[in-house]
Amino acid sequence: MRDAMNTYLAMLRAAILCRLEYRADFLMGILGVFILNGATLGTTWILLQRFQTIHGWTFWQIVFLYNLWLLGHSIRAIFFRQVSLLEEYIVQGTFDQFLTKPASPLIQFLGREVHYLGVGDMLLSSTMLTLAYNHLGLHWSPWMFPWFVVVVLSSATVEVTLVLTLSCMAFFTTRSRAFVNAATQFSFNLVQQYPLDMFGRSIRAIVTFILPFAFMNYYPSLFLLGKTGEVGVHPFLPFASPFVAVLLVILAGFVWRLSIKRYTSTGS
Repeated sequence: MRDAMNTYLAMLRAAILCRLEYRADFLMGILGVFILNGATLGTTWILLQRFQTIHGWTFWQIVFLYNLWLLGHSIRAIFFRQVSLLEEYIVQGTFDQFLTKPASPLIQFLGREVHYLGVGDMLLSSTMLTLAYNHLGLHWSPWMFPWFVVVVLSSATVEVTLVLTLSCMAFFTTRSRAFVNAATQFSFNLVQQYPLDMFGRSIRAIVTFILPFAFMNYYPSLFLLGKTGEVGVHPFLPFASPFVAVLLVILAGFVWRLSIKRYTSTGS
């Protein structure tokens, strides 16, 4: 385990140094992220100017909901964006290089790149969460701040492991990105931007039990915002994100090992 971690950190350092060679691109990318996410929040603000609340959620509560997801997503975007690009590595034949070296193919793959655009997500989401906390007049107990950190790390883990599991389809069919994009866009357009309780049971079941993206932000937000008694969910769900993250790590590890055994090079 220590050797694997050392290998990952060494590769991560090399990837960061490589990215820092293009500083202008780095700054323009961050600016673009601010504009994109600002437009998303602006749409919500315009909507709530007319309706005041969305299914009992105020503007700043939705800001908190969205940016809790964005903060977890930013970790995935910085360190693990390449997970969704596994198809390209397999189709182009570049995945084979991971199998010719003594280190774990998974560690090499995860440590191969660092993506600076996630830095913009992280800066914006941290700022907006702070603003939402102040505007909502929240007063968390001291132990809730460590819990918030656990939630964010669990959120990132949920997204990474779900995307990795879905991406492993490429080992069998050489194609997975369209399916991954469909799943993540389904999540983004529903769970991340709006409260889940405004949707029907079938949607809630999908993002809770099949593609559990709801554990990235919706369920933990119910507790963090003091809304657990308003929506009638099971009392365990607002605290389940770390447990779901662990289960998904186990599932992703199993699927990865199975996929590696079945993998045959495209010969590209």
